[in-house]
Amino acid sequence: MITSYQFSGITEPWSFKKVNLGRINLLVGASGCGKTRFLNTLFNLSTFIAQGQSFRQGKWDITARIEEKHYEWHYEGVSDSEGVNKVTVESLKLRTDSSEEMIVERTLDEFKFKSQQLPKLEREKLSITMLKEEDTIQPFYRMFAHGLRRLFHASALQDAVAFQSIPDEIIKKFESKPDLEEFVRHDFSVQTKLYLLQKFFPEKYELATSLFQDVFPSIKQTRVDLVSQTPSPIKIKGSFPVFAVKEKGVQNWLPLPELSSGMQKVLLIITDVLSFTSGCIYMIDEYENSLGVNAIDFLPDFLIDHGGSNQFFITTHHPYLINNMPMSSWLVLNRRGSNVAIRNGSEFKELFGKSKQKAFIQLINDSFYKGE
Repeated sequence: MITSYQFSGITEPWSFKKVNLGRINLLVGASGCGKTRFLNTLFNLSTFIAQGQSFRQGKWDITARIEEKHYEWHYEGVSDSEGVNKVTVESLKLRTDSSEEMIVERTLDEFKFKSQQLPKLEREKLSITMLKEEDTIQPFYRMFAHGLRRLFHASALQDAVAFQSIPDEIIKKFESKPDLEEFVRHDFSVQTKLYLLQKFFPEKYELATSLFQDVFPSIKQTRVDLVSQTPSPIKIKGSFPVFAVKEKGVQNWLPLPELSSGMQKVLLIITDVLSFTSGCIYMIDEYENSLGVNAIDFLPDFLIDHGGSNQFFITTHHPYLINNMPMSSWLVLNRRGSNVAIRNGSEFKELFGKSKQKAFIQLINDSFYKGE
């Protein structure tokens, strides 16, 4: 879990002052205060680490706790005169209850791993990626490699719930050894995830559909089948899963792409979270758009009860969601120009009192929230 985060850009001169983080982090603040940009910096970091891409300009300072290990990571990168990104400074320190060790020390001129000088490696890539198989680095790498961000604009939601064929080798791999890690390694649609959960992790599938029906009581039955003929005009080669529901008073089964966007969003989040292994990072940007109260209300208790050891970052403007999330989970952003300060919700609990509803009303009238 990331315990503190700080970022400052160079070409895009946004900066986010150091903030302490918890398991659930609800980013709130006036429009334009930098909530989505904060998620962008975190998601970009996760993507570049996981995919081993040339890293970008900027400075990051991050601390993380993974089981009994405490990591401190510092990074600085610039672009040279030819536009090539280079890592100028990088360090990774590991602390436990009984020891402290500098794992990586890196500048433009030298690269040390556990105090041993390494030959020159690719200057544009992070040591976390290049040395990801090392026992001391692997947990830190894995935390970011298991990052997932959900966007809920129309095309992103359509892609997430689309029909998707399952290669035979995936089925064979699960039949040989069911492993939730495969959900991280592959970009499965929610229908594929549900099929694999039903077939290889039935208790998780039953929980997912039960929670889904709790949010939408009009649904009386669900099922997911592997078929070879798509119900849509788009032809897909091979076999693919179709998740469908039957609602009270409706005779026909409705496939997931024909359900409301609210139902799709709720099922997507439930399925994502229940299919995580431990220690994942999950980012949700303005989930509440166009949703009814019942679809918004489920999220706080669901994350608290079923989120496990995973870490969540959620942006929102919605007072109902904010009121129903513990104040200790609030991160309140204030932007002055391109500089963003962030205060923890616990500070406002001391300031405004214990009533979350009263606190939110006071918060939106507070000068820090309004950016004054």
